[in-house]
Amino acid sequence: MAPSMKIFKKSSPNGILGSSHDTSFVTETEDLIGFGIALGRLYLFLGKREYVSCDGVIEDIKGVANLPEFKDFLKGKFVFASLICNFRHGREEDEVMGVSFQKELVVDRIQVYPPPDKSEEKDKLQSKLIQKLGDSAFPFVLNFPKTAPNSVLIKGEEGDASNMGVSYDVKLHVADNSEDFKGVKKASVAMGIRKVQWSPINDKQRSPTATADKGFLCSKGKIVLECTLDREIFYHGEEIPVHVSVHNNSKKSVKTIRCSINQHCELTMVGAQYSCKVARLETKDGCPLGPGASLNRTFTMKPLAQMCAHERGLALDAALSKVRDETNLASSSIAETGDSNDLLGVIVSYSVKVKIILSGMGGDLEVDLPFKLTMPRPDSEEADKLEELKKVTNEENIRTNKRRMKFQAQDSVLVDTFGGSQEE
Repeated sequence: MAPSMKIFKKSSPNGILGSSHDTSFVTETEDLIGFGIALGRLYLFLGKREYVSCDGVIEDIKGVANLPEFKDFLKGKFVFASLICNFRHGREEDEVMGVSFQKELVVDRIQVYPPPDKSEEKDKLQSKLIQKLGDSAFPFVLNFPKTAPNSVLIKGEEGDASNMGVSYDVKLHVADNSEDFKGVKKASVAMGIRKVQWSPINDKQRSPTATADKGFLCSKGKIVLECTLDREIFYHGEEIPVHVSVHNNSKKSVKTIRCSINQHCELTMVGAQYSCKVARLETKDGCPLGPGASLNRTFTMKPLAQMCAHERGLALDAALSKVRDETNLASSSIAETGDSNDLLGVIVSYSVKVKIILSGMGGDLEVDLPFKLTMPRPDSEEADKLEELKKVTNEENIRTNKRRMKFQAQDSVLVDTFGGSQEE
């Protein structure tokens, strides 16, 4: 049996053939799985909806536009395929008095019909579709720019009409002239896609270290705090060992140690910055740490989106599937050009913060250590571990929510009999 081929399909709402559910076309050589809405005059076919950026190379978007009866209704008109980047930095419900919190950028655009004289080389998927659909199928290729931001979803409140963050759409639309970039809604179709980034393969990773010290005005000596990680890049779902060393050469004592992993988001379009805690712990193990003493501890932390899903403003990797759990914390933004100033959209970074609380009026001492959190490559051992971890965590969350709902459903006032007979 020949290997199956998966195709994503969507049609414009301007239908003349009625309506239909998702459609499957089966031939001897391929299995085409349709993803669509009501049948219309403009059809968009894509072979995939997730495009990867790694080691400075970004996958091209190769698709096919199907224009049935194009000779009748497309006389003197044009059909364009566009790659659109949407950036939303506010709730749609708050858009009043003409204020808009969304910016839409056309990052690439190509004419599909009339077909250009010089066409790109077709891949296997496009050749199969053209062979099946006939003369009404027109291939196209769209490209991401090197500075294109990753798809990021910013978690809002429940019931929000639209999601904040960065998203991408591949759009087909009929235009009256070459200067028409939007077209008419009834004669256009758009399909959401996702751009993700894998970490570069680098076997020689450095071990990041950060050190801070604090002296006191009326006493001699200092407290030195040092934080170290095993490597710079970690995958989602991996345990992150944080090595903490405290050397107390002062007259103060250390009462508590607090450790947290923070997600930092920068919205370049509006110049805003904020942070969210994605993992935290507090311990008094080895405390109080008196003058002249030292402490060496290793704390293991595991940042996971399923453990902090209710955090407002949390940046997540944009998900496409409603069946499979694709929720991950947003990966660290890595500049493909090597210059961090080229990063756009929502810039995501992570850091480990270690804080020690001192006795008396000593205050506190903290240190920040940045690292990178990225998505594991598919079909790898780390990816399998991440899927299993998300499954287990979701099951635990369901059980916890059931116990919470059961407790909330109980009556806070107990009814009991008093002075009744004890005889049966």
